[in-house]
Amino acid sequence: MLNSKALTDLLSHNRDDRLCKKWYLMTPNGTLLAYSQPTDISDIRKQAAVAAITWQEHEHQQQSGFNGEIREDAEQSPLHVLIVESQTSNIIMRKIQNHLLLVLEGGVPPRRSGFERRITAESADGTNQRPSHEDEAVSIRSDHTGSSKVATNVLKLQRTKLDQLAEAIMADFQQTGFKMPEESSTIVF
Repeated sequence: MLNSKALTDLLSHNRDDRLCKKWYLMTPNGTLLAYSQPTDISDIRKQAAVAAITWQEHEHQQQSGFNGEIREDAEQSPLHVLIVESQTSNIIMRKIQNHLLLVLEGGVPPRRSGFERRITAESADGTNQRPSHEDEAVSIRSDHTGSSKVATNVLKLQRTKLDQLAEAIMADFQQTGFKMPEESSTIVF
């Protein structure tokens, strides 16, 4: 059984007002299981819904390929991490188990003018999955304008913190024998 109180305490203990503003544990369909306190519950539910939609879109893109054909290697390199860099925050989602995601909403330093949203999807082995055409264009423009070293370092710190917390949670799940139940359907939206 999942101890959501203990998870909420762990997530709350690892938040701050700048680098790691919000943490939440959710299913890929947007069901919240635990989240850092204090928080506005209606706000975090909306964020979880948006995170779920974004995760599902990229998972579907990865499975079906970018030309609509079913990819044969989709099962070999499923979506494991999704990073959304926006003007106001970095959202990093990581698969903890099947049907279980750890999400971090982190603060960012002020972005340069003209910054455009970027999405990076990774497989479990750490390789970047092919971006969509829209994301590819954004990445190319961003590379030519040069990225802020501070923003890059902040994202690396957030990713390191997320990976460490994910490892701690997974170790606890392994020790207690917790396994997220299989859902009949993970796509809700």
